Order: sequence, then C-alpha cells, then structure tokens
Amino acid sequence: MDNSPIYKSLNDYIAEKVYPFHMPGHKQGRLYNIENLYEIDLTEIQGTDNLHNPKDVIKEAQILASKTFGSQNTYFLVNGSTVGLMASITAVCNPGDELIVARNCHRSVYNGMVTTGVIPRYVIPEIINEYGIIGGINPNDIKNILNKYPDVKGMVITSPTYEGFISDIKEISNILHEKEKILIVDEAHGAHFKFHNDFPNTALELGADIVIQSIHKTLPAFTQSAMLHVKGDYVDTNKIQNALAMYESSSPSYILMAGLDCCRNYLDSKGKIDFDNYLIMLNNYREKFKNLKNIKLLGREICGQKSIVDIDISKLVFYTTSCTGTEIERILRKKYKIQLELANEDHFLAISTVADDEYGMNKLYSALVEIDLKLNKMENKATNYDIIEVDNIKLTPREAYFENKKTISIEQSINYVCGEFIIPYPPGIPLIVPGEVITQDIVKKIKKNKELGIEMIGMKDHKNNNIQIIEV
Repeated sequence: MDNSPIYKSLNDYIAEKVYPFHMPGHKQGRLYNIENLYEIDLTEIQGTDNLHNPKDVIKEAQILASKTFGSQNTYFLVNGSTVGLMASITAVCNPGDELIVARNCHRSVYNGMVTTGVIPRYVIPEIINEYGIIGGINPNDIKNILNKYPDVKGMVITSPTYEGFISDIKEISNILHEKEKILIVDEAHGAHFKFHNDFPNTALELGADIVIQSIHKTLPAFTQSAMLHVKGDYVDTNKIQNALAMYESSSPSYILMAGLDCCRNYLDSKGKIDFDNYLIMLNNYREKFKNLKNIKLLGREICGQKSIVDIDISKLVFYTTSCTGTEIERILRKKYKIQLELANEDHFLAISTVADDEYGMNKLYSALVEIDLKLNKMENKATNYDIIEVDNIKLTPREAYFENKKTISIEQSINYVCGEFIIPYPPGIPLIVPGEVITQDIVKKIKKNKELGIEMIGMKDHKNNNIQIIEV
C-alpha cells in the first residue's frame, strides 16, 4: 500500500484526528460498524437477489424501508441521489416535454435534462439579501408558470436547500395536483426529517409524488447510498424501475445496499432514543452559539421570510462579515482539527447528525468562542447570490451540450453563450448552465470564487482562467 495515494490520503486524514462536521452522516462510524466488508462484497448469486429485478431479500429490504420512511414504494440507490433525480425526470418526461425546474437544483437535474431533451421552465428561488443565501420557492410563481406553460409535466424542486431551508411543499403540491402535474422533490439533505418532531415534515408527508433522499448525507450510511420514494397515483413505478436500470450500475454494490438496510434497521430499533438525545444536545448548543458576538448562527427567525416555511436545525449555518467563511474554515482545520462541510465569503456550514457526540459539539463551540473573541465587530452588509435570469437562456441544456465549443479567456466571455457548467462545489448548484449567456456578474463571481479558493467543477480549464463558449 506504499504507492496508493488515495488510500494514503484517507489514512493521513484519520491520523490527523480531525473532527468531521461534514458528510457522510455516519461520522466515520461513530454509531456502529458493519464488519466483514470484503467478505460481503458479493454479486448477483443465489440468495443475494438482483437490485434491478428484486424478488427476494432486496425486495424485502425495500419494503421495510418504505414502511420506515413513509412511502408506497422505495428503491435503493447505489449511485447517490444523482441517479434518482435523473431517473425521475426520465420516467416523468418524454423528449421535448416541458418541466418546471427550480434554478437552484443540483447539477444532476441539468444532466437529466441533457439526456432526456426536456425543456426547462425555470422558477427562481427568492434570495435572503441580508445574508446572500437562497431562500424558498414562492408558490405564486408556480401558478404563474402553469398559466404560461400549461403543458408542463410537473416540477422538480430542492427542499431543503443545502443550508436547510424548506419551501412550502404542501402548497406547491396542491397547486400542481390541481392541474394533475407531478412533483419531484430533491430531499437529499432531509433524509433524517422523519425521525424527530423538531425537524420539518417530510416531502412525502406534504404531498410530493417522488422524493429522492441521500441517506448518506444526514444518516449513518455509506457515501453514495440513497433512496427514491414514490407515493400517490401519479407515477408509473414501472418507468421508475426501468429508468433506474438504465442509469444505475449493472453491478450494484452489495456493501452499499447492506449499509442502507442496516441503517434502516438502526432507525427502527435505536433511532428514537438516539435522536431524542441528539436533539437535546443540538438545541443546547444552538442556544450556546447565540452567545457569539461576531459570528451569527442562523435560526428560525428567518422562517416566514423569502418563502421559507421551516428550517432544518441540524444544519449549523454561520454568518460573519468580520472575516470570510473560508478563512474561518482554514483556522478550524489547521488550529482546531475541525473540518467543515462548506465555506464561502460570508458563511460557513457545519453538518451535524445523530452520530455527533458531546465531544464534537463542544469542540466546535469552544473553537468558535476563541475565534469570535479575535474578530472585529460584525457589520451589516448587503450581499447577493448569483443565479442567472431566465431571459439569458439561449439554448436548452441538451442543445448546448451537443453544440461545438470554443475556448476563450474569462475576460473575453461576457455576452457569449456558455458551453459548459460552472459549479461551485459544494453544494453543486450551477452558477451558470450550458446554453445561458455569460454576464459581467458571472465573470466577477468566477473570479471571486477563485480568489477565495472555492472549487469550481465542470470547467475544462481546471485553473478557471478560460471558459468554453458557443457561438450562436
């Protein structure tokens, strides 16, 4: 193993004893371990069933999961929520169909539009200008789009957002169902909602037809482990199964499937006790974080603003103007051995889960108290979140994908049609999508992200100096 750079890097991280306030939700196996991983890494043989034609143990495990998560049908996913979103779009839409798409959806939604040829009708989320964070989707905007585009097949929306903000899924589902349209909810960050009353209601409880959850993000399961849930009479489950078989690996990992099954069993057997204890601890530390003077923990005070009806309190979203979030992230990692999930100019995000313990929460709190004392007084600062305006769309994602591209410098690209994704990662929401016009604001944001050290994926030039454009 001396010349195995990935393996070495992972073990270096373990040896550094960094506390993980990031995904996956099992937090390096703090709740339980699954033994004999190499021995159970099997394939489709007698007794192990087949994910793409489940009749035995996988079928049984999926039925048990559907009861736990409150669906009519549940499908295990071993390629993450990505495959669930792409399969959902494929199952619901034919080539050339229109679909309402929240502009803050994950890149996999745009990839699904490329593969299917769907025409997006974008709805722009509201922005909390005070903090420069995406809020919710206004249900009235959905009504207006339905009036303008009555033939849309349905809608795909992200709720909760990466920061844990919830749109009015119940009202949106009612609006869509009145027109017999299908609601697909990317609930990747909300798999844990079902397991304590302090969390928001699940999208399934609020009327969604298809819900995709990344079990690995906020529950104790392996990375890439996810589930797709179906509820109601609008969805053809045969099309869902066929679409999953098309996109998903034909050699699905039994380790990941076993991990999903063990996670569900844990939730059924010990989940209630552990979640009760976790929420007591979480609420206690959220109160403590309020004592910080120059770092602000966002809380339920933002509910009712910008179409946000609720928040996920397990997401610890901190706002600061005294220094950048990326600077605080570096300090936490270097000095305090704490790794965050995300940091940008004004914010940083720590993901907590049921696997976190008193040691970890106190470690974060103590570190932020020390950092907070050294910061200058916070200032009110108007900021913004760059999401492209719908008037700047010249080509559909599919059309743009297959067009010829030309590479030019970022500085020269203003007013050209973008030929590639530019995606700050995390969270994976495109700053710009192929087929959209590059504006001066977009160029400024690219440069700012580069300056802050925020990774941007999707660009051919990994140094982010040049961009692919389409001449139309």
